[in-house]
Amino acid sequence: MIQVTDRGRGGWQDPRHLDSAWVSVKLRDLNDNPPTFSRSHSHVTVREDTEPGTLLTTLSAHDPDMGGNQEVDYSVMGGWGALTVDAGGGVRLRRALDRESPDGGVGIAKIVAKDRGTPPLSSTATLTITVTDVNDCPPRLLPPTVLHVTEGAPPTLLGVLTATDHDVWALGHGPPFNLSLAPDNSPRVLALVQLLFDPHLDSGRGGAEVRTADSVDREEHRQLEVRVRVADAGGVTGTHVLTIIVDDINDNPMRPASKTVYLWKTQGGGSEAPLGRVYVDDPDDWDIGDKVFEWVGAPHPLFSLSRDTGAVFASSQVREGRYELQFGVSDSVWGQKGISANVTVEVRTLSPDALTHATPILLSPATPAELTTGWSPQDGGGRLGQLLEEVWKVLGQIGESGTTAVEVVSVHDHQEIAEPLEDDLRLVTTTPAPPPKRPRPYTFLKAFEDEQKEADDPPPSTCVWVSARNTRVGAFINPVKLQGLLGLHAYQLEEAMNLTVQVEDAAAGLGSYQRLGVGQDPPGEPLPSPGRDHSTATSLASTALPLQVVDTNSTSVVTPRLSRRQQCRGPAHLPTTCTPGSCLNGGRCVGLPNNTRCVCPGGSWGTHCKVLSRTFFGSGWAWVQPLPPCLPAVISFRILTLHPHSLLLYSGPLTAHSRRKDIPSTPAPMVAVQLMDGRPQVLVEGVAGPVKLEISTALHDGDWHVIHVQLDSRGVVLMVDVCGRGWEDRPSESHCVARAPWPRRSSLASWAMPGPMQLGGLAHDLPSPEEFGWSEAPTTHPLDGCVSHLTVNGQLVDLGQPAYTHGSVGGCRPQEAACLGGRTACGLRGACVGGLSQPRCECEPGWTGPSCATPTVPTALGSLSYVKLALSFAPPPRRLSVQLRVRTRGPKDGLLMQLSSQHRHVTFTLQLRAGVACASVSGAGWAARAACVEGRPVGDGAWHTIRAERHGHNLLVSVDDGDGWRRNESLVTLEEGERTEGHGTTPPAPLHVDKHDGLTLGGLPEFVGVSLIAVREDLKDTCLDDVRVSGRPLPLPPSLNATKWGQVTTSEHLSRGCPTGDPCADTKCPTPLLCTNTWRQATCSCGSGRHQVGGACQNVNECTWNPCLHDGTCYNLDPGYQCVCGPGYAGENCQWAHDGYPALSISAPAAIAAVTLSFLLLVVVGAVVFLRLHRHWRRRGRRDEPPGDTTQQELGKDVKEGPNTRLSQDIEHESFLERLKIKASQAQPALQKTGEKTEAPSGGSMCTTLSSAVTGKGTVSANKTKTSGTVPEPLLPQDDLRAYAYEGDGSSAGSLGSAVSGLRSEVGDEGSIRPLVSDFLEVMDLLKNLPDKEKTLKSDLKTPVGDETGKGSSATPAFTKSPSKLTPSPIKTQQSPANNSEMTTAC
Repeated sequence: MIQVTDRGRGGWQDPRHLDSAWVSVKLRDLNDNPPTFSRSHSHVTVREDTEPGTLLTTLSAHDPDMGGNQEVDYSVMGGWGALTVDAGGGVRLRRALDRESPDGGVGIAKIVAKDRGTPPLSSTATLTITVTDVNDCPPRLLPPTVLHVTEGAPPTLLGVLTATDHDVWALGHGPPFNLSLAPDNSPRVLALVQLLFDPHLDSGRGGAEVRTADSVDREEHRQLEVRVRVADAGGVTGTHVLTIIVDDINDNPMRPASKTVYLWKTQGGGSEAPLGRVYVDDPDDWDIGDKVFEWVGAPHPLFSLSRDTGAVFASSQVREGRYELQFGVSDSVWGQKGISANVTVEVRTLSPDALTHATPILLSPATPAELTTGWSPQDGGGRLGQLLEEVWKVLGQIGESGTTAVEVVSVHDHQEIAEPLEDDLRLVTTTPAPPPKRPRPYTFLKAFEDEQKEADDPPPSTCVWVSARNTRVGAFINPVKLQGLLGLHAYQLEEAMNLTVQVEDAAAGLGSYQRLGVGQDPPGEPLPSPGRDHSTATSLASTALPLQVVDTNSTSVVTPRLSRRQQCRGPAHLPTTCTPGSCLNGGRCVGLPNNTRCVCPGGSWGTHCKVLSRTFFGSGWAWVQPLPPCLPAVISFRILTLHPHSLLLYSGPLTAHSRRKDIPSTPAPMVAVQLMDGRPQVLVEGVAGPVKLEISTALHDGDWHVIHVQLDSRGVVLMVDVCGRGWEDRPSESHCVARAPWPRRSSLASWAMPGPMQLGGLAHDLPSPEEFGWSEAPTTHPLDGCVSHLTVNGQLVDLGQPAYTHGSVGGCRPQEAACLGGRTACGLRGACVGGLSQPRCECEPGWTGPSCATPTVPTALGSLSYVKLALSFAPPPRRLSVQLRVRTRGPKDGLLMQLSSQHRHVTFTLQLRAGVACASVSGAGWAARAACVEGRPVGDGAWHTIRAERHGHNLLVSVDDGDGWRRNESLVTLEEGERTEGHGTTPPAPLHVDKHDGLTLGGLPEFVGVSLIAVREDLKDTCLDDVRVSGRPLPLPPSLNATKWGQVTTSEHLSRGCPTGDPCADTKCPTPLLCTNTWRQATCSCGSGRHQVGGACQNVNECTWNPCLHDGTCYNLDPGYQCVCGPGYAGENCQWAHDGYPALSISAPAAIAAVTLSFLLLVVVGAVVFLRLHRHWRRRGRRDEPPGDTTQQELGKDVKEGPNTRLSQDIEHESFLERLKIKASQAQPALQKTGEKTEAPSGGSMCTTLSSAVTGKGTVSANKTKTSGTVPEPLLPQDDLRAYAYEGDGSSAGSLGSAVSGLRSEVGDEGSIRPLVSDFLEVMDLLKNLPDKEKTLKSDLKTPVGDETGKGSSATPAFTKSPSKLTPSPIKTQQSPANNSEMTTAC
């Protein structure tokens, strides 16, 4: 209550001078108190056999905010991943405990209580768990458990057995032990082996002597498997196997025998290939020292024989085929000589495709010898043949088995190969080795009957690599698809083979990484092709792979020993040769000297033609390559959806039910990224414990959002939109990032994700969390939307051709349809971006205009040059992106672009440092930080696109396609250590760009008054082009001084275009080389499209690489090549689908009608052609009549008319076609303005620019003529990447005008329809004028001939046929009176 007085008589005592009022003050509660636990620590003791679900303790927390009604969420970290906490703080067992596991006796768990305020606050309580022992572990035998006895020896002592137990002995869960023979031993073992138990052995713990009761014959029993029963003091028993090896003696003679060897060798040669040992039928197998092996007759030049060991080797020069070898074997003990032992060798060469498309299958318990016995490549058979048949049946379930052949690529044991003790033979065989006391001629590395194995060693396992090939087209099934299908049907394989089958992690790649250290690339491992995204990244075929010999006496299978070793990041350099995986999505690799590149179809991206987005329709999925077994692992992708529940990414088991019958103590590894109520979540399961993260930011608003997931040695981090949004009203980063440590860090060395990574949904039923030991399963809702720019450890993943998919297509259909006009709204060189709410067209770098059909004009920077611009818009202060094209030579230093706030308090800078693109941010509230793309310097004289982005505290910079090493990200938000510097907990400083003087290009000018005195970071002798800020194109003087997004305020020392100069003026090249101007650098070469062969320069036939896409026809030029595109396609390489030819499916009746109509049209065309030919022959016949009645006046008239008149008449009468009318576009803008000098190509080669007519019958090119009244085509500089030129060649590869026709199709008069017959005759004329023996068009054209009027107008050379070669003939050009001018060409 508040009282007030007017200070009258009586003051506060007189109520007449007093008044009062009640004031209510309501306090708004802030979330300033974290939840409080009733107790901060608790200790419980539990038996290790406690049932899952048992309540251990309750640790509840109370939040005093919101009147005590604030809700609290609980989570648990640590505690072996075996605990869960409910909504009331009750801690329960999620799975059974095991005291004998590492650190299993005592565990510490952190119970985290987090409120739902903004920002959320949390507190932690500690729970200590002590696990008491239960006598649940049976005792086991101590080594040695492999004993030896000599064949035929009298009864003797073999050794002494002792035992141990993992349980607590003090509780009576250990010694004394009792050992005895198990009653289930075979009668033969019970008759030959005695076990004498003695309780006094091993210091009173108990032991037993092992003795033989009789002599043993090795020919009857090579080894004895003795089952020994061991019991502890508590009565818990276990049965273990004792192996007794029977050492051989030479007590049997030899008999003749033969052998077949199957050698699978790789391309590229290598060293000699071991084939195994010559086989004779001898029950004794340890008598190698008594034998001598010799050739029968002359030795084969491609094979060699070891006289002492019988080992056969094949030369590296051996080729595919069948070879018959004859040998003789002698035995000194038995006096035998020349016993026949012939060997048949069948050699097959494995192609690189067969190696890279192979998938491993791990079978256990099985040895290579057991699998290959009885198998042959032709007839199958044996257990290996059974496996191939089951794989074929799996493919048949998806309709792949009809024309598919399943082939063996490699068979080897799944154990590490040790180096041979003597003679480096690289043999892996199944023949038993003699005991150590006997001399060894050479060492056999065993795949069967390991004589030194211990009792705890895992059972033998075999890795079989298989590939599936379509026999009709010869293509292999993608290995990721094959691996996933076998993983889906592993249970079916197990039932048929009666073996344990593993497909996901069958190769030894993970073990290799564990030995090297997590996150390290294997030393010496060859780099795979960047475009090859297969998960089985085996060694390349050109590398000498070690061979494994699986020798079963009568047969021997020799295959390369493969391994899967995935790199953590892609290769740093582009490939210099074409490989099968260089170009994706239908792209073609053109392997020219010093210029290997991909010709990519429209819609693809980058140097390897990747498609970066994919659409999912709410019921589909797509498989891509598995996650590499590397830490740290960073996954990022973009999503666009309107649906709140979606499974975005999943990597884990491929079956709904575990094949293990018991509840696993170690959860199966799994990573899932999903949307729940629009909020992103990440679920991680595995040996390091369960982790669940969520960010309370809705992402189902129809805009593009970026999700980052990082897994490293510390834990898991989830980030949204690179933390560049939402800082306006939030003081912390909780709206964009969430972190959690690993509950168990000691198990990180075994990190690996099995099977292919699945996007957008699951190809199988949801795995059961109980059976796989998970605390939570992912959602079952498939994605209805788009995924784009999937990146794994910096490498972009191709989404255009996933290994296996259903219910999805390449590209983002909702985004394409969002722009006005649909998929074709942005033209051939543009794309619709901006999400569903603010769609807009974004042109490829170097192009502009409403339909992205106009090339941008570059600007050259001179000495002391700079540009200052004023922006007409305000870029987002914490989310900024810039882009430009740059061309420079050498390791330059200087400023590319700088955006700054008023008085430069905060600056965002893009610059070159020794030719390397770097982005940096500095200013108030910032510690200067930078990110540079050191893997892609830009000082090579080519055009490069540089992009830089700032998102909150994070920096991103990329060059060209930004794939792999061409991109660098300084994501400090993902780095947990950065929070200690204050960057992760405080909002990033905003950058409010000064609209009047906030953007500078080329250098930083310094003034005194109005006088320029210096330019710091001067980037002279460099060209800039296509500058964009936040996606908006900005003007670049002197060609353009203003756009609606910005205006040039000041600029100095700039020039239009990007001149090349003339470095060849002072350069002399040896014969036959010519000086070529590769943008301000002189290079001696044969010139464009040519290479040196011996002492001469010869043309390179680019058509051998099939550079014309979509069934286009390639014609070789000298230099370069031309493409003739089929109906519906355009572009230099026919890479674009023309707008007028949408790829729509038609029904069967419509197809029949179309075929019928086409036939009728062909009949009409044939009739018209026949009439024209007939008329042509008649005129020619009259002209060629003998001049019997020719008068002298007529002869004189012919002489007076002159050669030009006669030539015109010849053209008129001898032409195969009467006229060709080619429409000349009036609306096509030109790159250069009137009066501007065009850069002339240097190097001595002529550059001919061609135009074309795009008709329904294809794209046909004709030479371009400058005609009065027509607008020239946009002539791109010959060294501009936009013209698809070979850098430095001086001329671009043409396509009979299809490059320009693709641009014309957007702006031409679509209402002008050409007659069908005219189109047909154009093609006929082209075919007529081609040479008879080769499709080669000579470019050394003669001087054009003027027209009849003699006005000096230039005429374009045309190609006419002569008996010897193509020679140029004039084409008469006249101007049509119509508004749209026509070039009327008479051939």
